[in-house]
Amino acid sequence: MKIYLIMKSKNQKNNIEKRLKLLKKLDSFKNIERHMLVKGRKARENNAEHSWHMAMWFLVFRDLFGKGIDEAKVLKMILLHDLPEIYSGDTLTFIKNSSHKQKEIKGAKKIFSEMPLKLSKESLKLWEEYEDRKTKEAKIVKSLDKLQPLLQSVITKGELWEVYGITLDMLENNKRKHMEHDKNIMEIYENLIKKSEKIFKKNKNNQ
Repeated sequence: MKIYLIMKSKNQKNNIEKRLKLLKKLDSFKNIERHMLVKGRKARENNAEHSWHMAMWFLVFRDLFGKGIDEAKVLKMILLHDLPEIYSGDTLTFIKNSSHKQKEIKGAKKIFSEMPLKLSKESLKLWEEYEDRKTKEAKIVKSLDKLQPLLQSVITKGELWEVYGITLDMLENNKRKHMEHDKNIMEIYENLIKKSEKIFKKNKNNQ
């Protein structure tokens, strides 16, 4: 994937006001509500919480990912991977299609073009790398993006699955392929999918 940006201004090197304006815009990331439920409250998880939790996932498991991982790149990629949703909004992964992807691309063009030039280029490059999922770092971030909501659903005892009619097969089809690149990530996934299977059976018996 390759995206070309139209920069609003090339003279942003020391423009503090524009940087503060960008941070104000990024604050709206907290208002992008995801479909995930959070234990103990009515409000659903927002994108900022999702990205923070992914970063914590990486810190907790980073020693299992082997040597040669650019940890700074992984953390930056986590922070950036959903920023286009400031403009495109979040879409439930099970119903995403080419139309939703085009909205994300437009959102990426818009949010990254609002950044200072150097940061804009770096952020776009990292986002494209994440979307292409060819590097080890990008594959790890994608895995965490799939694992984090799986744990979230386990914590909330599968309530989201019942709301949207999500089945165990749907989870497997959506997530397993993103775990196959790393045996330790697959082990984490298998642990969570077994917990998920128990929840599905329990919820079915309670119907």
